[in-house]
Amino acid sequence: MAGHKGQPYYDIFLRYEMWLETMKKERILDGEGFALLLDLDKTGSLTASARNQGISYRKAWGILHDVEQHLGFRLVDKRRGGASGGRTMLSSDGRQLVSAYNSLRHETDIAMKSIAKVFFNRINEINGKK
Repeated sequence: MAGHKGQPYYDIFLRYEMWLETMKKERILDGEGFALLLDLDKTGSLTASARNQGISYRKAWGILHDVEQHLGFRLVDKRRGGASGGRTMLSSDGRQLVSAYNSLRHETDIAMKSIAKVFFNRINEINGKK
């Protein structure tokens, strides 16, 4: 938010995205992938998480596979179906990745609020000169 109520840019917000990518600019893990992991941690079901995220099961599985290939560790533990049904749960490493992402996101949000405040103060100064 650009300032206090009544100030010129009160209803304008600064948004940002984060993702992991290779040196060749290939996106490995972005907001969609992290959202899938966060949801998977809650549901224990790749099918349900894919549905919740509005993507196909095939795409969800592809995201997990690509991330595992690039990062070099398993994100999920799978249990095949049967009488009690199958489950796809985050592995210990997958949970650590989600925890690290949550910390990164929290710290980045704090920093961005401070950076955005300076940015919008400068814009308000520009507007005040007119």
